[in-house]
Amino acid sequence: MTSRVRRLAVPLSLITLSGCGTYVPHQTEFWEGPEITNDMALRIKKHIFCETVEAIKFVNKNLLVDGRGALPDRYGVQMQIGLTVEEAGALNPGLTLNHTLANATASGVTVAQTNNLGLGGTLSSTATRTDTSYSYYLVGKIAGENDNLWCDKLGKFSDSSPLEGDLGIASYLKAAVKSAVELHSSEPIHGTTGLKVDIFSYEVKFIVVSNGNVTPSWKLVTVSANTGNAPFISAGRTRTHDLVLTFGPGGASSPTLAALQAHFTSQVVQSNQRRNGN
Repeated sequence: MTSRVRRLAVPLSLITLSGCGTYVPHQTEFWEGPEITNDMALRIKKHIFCETVEAIKFVNKNLLVDGRGALPDRYGVQMQIGLTVEEAGALNPGLTLNHTLANATASGVTVAQTNNLGLGGTLSSTATRTDTSYSYYLVGKIAGENDNLWCDKLGKFSDSSPLEGDLGIASYLKAAVKSAVELHSSEPIHGTTGLKVDIFSYEVKFIVVSNGNVTPSWKLVTVSANTGNAPFISAGRTRTHDLVLTFGPGGASSPTLAALQAHFTSQVVQSNQRRNGN
């Protein structure tokens, strides 16, 4: 290895080792600053909460059962938000030592001869961070006519999370509640009215992937560097933002067992998908 190649390889290796995959990733993008200052998780939760409240009010205004909103006050909303970021970095140095030999003659044809020795290696690292929050709200306590009026003044935030956009909760909830009204579950033993024990769950997932690589190469008489297919330095970042909302009968402080099991099933599916890279 020439002194020039050695001088370049050392600092580039150090840059890679101090980059993606060797520290706890930030949930925010680099241009947004630390999440401590802009309260990213809080902003996302406020947006989802307010859109959920608005969706419930919309449904109960447009769908009535016995003169009352179709989504009963005794129903609860389980809200789970998952913010996952994975960063990966890799260093793939490649070096070829070239030794030129004297030309040979075969069948009257002059043939050039070289002796090459290829050297290479891979150093990679991956770091994953997952932030999960779970909350439970009773419809009768969050979606009354005069409840949570502060949501009207919330406005829009500038964070890059897709969960701060229109999540389509109102259109989903209206369709789900309408189907439950027209074809609801069997009457419970204690004989209540409304949606009985119908449970419906809504999940939204966004996956944002960004990758980049740099491959400086040299082709000298006695040595060549990074002339293969693998990039010399590569870095990638994958953000997965998940939302699961489960609507079902519940009490003042917790959902019913059936609603809790339905939400737990969504959690298991979500966890398996993350584990399998989906």
